[in-house]
Amino acid sequence: MKNKKYLKIIITIIGVSLATAHLIFPDIKIDLITVFLVAIAIIPWVESLFKSVELPGGLKLEFQDLERIELEAKESGLINKESEDIQNLELEDKDYVFVELAQNNPSLALVSLRIEIEKRLRQIAEKYSVENRQYSMSRQLQTLTEKGIITPQENSTLRDMLHTLNQAAHGIEFDQRTADWIIENGPLIVNSLESKMDIRGGAFSHQNPDSTKHWIDESYEKQNWTTNLEWSEHIRKHKELWEKEMNNLSDSIIKKLQDNTEQIEKYKLSQVNWTKQQEFEKDFLLSINDLSSKIGREGQMIMANTFMSKYRERALELEEILSLIE
Repeated sequence: MKNKKYLKIIITIIGVSLATAHLIFPDIKIDLITVFLVAIAIIPWVESLFKSVELPGGLKLEFQDLERIELEAKESGLINKESEDIQNLELEDKDYVFVELAQNNPSLALVSLRIEIEKRLRQIAEKYSVENRQYSMSRQLQTLTEKGIITPQENSTLRDMLHTLNQAAHGIEFDQRTADWIIENGPLIVNSLESKMDIRGGAFSHQNPDSTKHWIDESYEKQNWTTNLEWSEHIRKHKELWEKEMNNLSDSIIKKLQDNTEQIEKYKLSQVNWTKQQEFEKDFLLSINDLSSKIGREGQMIMANTFMSKYRERALELEEILSLIE
């Protein structure tokens, strides 16, 4: 953010300096060149008012805008392009204030969307027992990212989104096409964040029919691989994500049990035994003579996928245990 500010200052100084130098020579009048240079000096400070600015001579300056954020959101998974039509059908029954406000008051709609996003982020932090009352939203995002609850790509996208929405909160006006973009994409992003808040159930009680698919499941189902090596890396990556999810939920369970020492010890023993069981089973399978030749390369991928699924199942079990404690 500071680098961007410094760049604005440098551009402004250069533009003003060139315009001044152009004017001090008596033979040079105020012309199209001067206007161009002055425009260069002013534009960085009013970029939030425009998607792009056409300068004399047809030169077009593109700014950091919502279209780029949309692309980032799709790449990070905050907007799932493959299931977008299904999500739109599901979202028809959801009432979002920012959608209702958009046609009559776009700026207020943007502020409302910002509130909804921040609300979901704090609810996610609450689920995982991440301290959030005294944290700024920037610090909150950083903490969630460090724990692997929010991915680095989601972090970057959300920061850009909140920065843009924050401008609306400070009275900077946006045109209707910006509001239309928020109406179209805002619900998808909010819904994506809700998938990190949901308690899905199914292990010890009835599954929650209103829950959304877990974001790690959505990421895994993309399956952007063509070779066995890429498949292996895909499985390894998502096994690590499920392990992080399991550990985050485990930490949250212990924090929510608070001073109940007996329950904490029982839970810790349960979790330690579960972890050891996975290690024992894996060590046993790997001790079988010529295992690799017997099951082949694809068999090794299937075995890796099986162990990844065990971490997934345990994470979802802990998610439900967390809800029972609360």
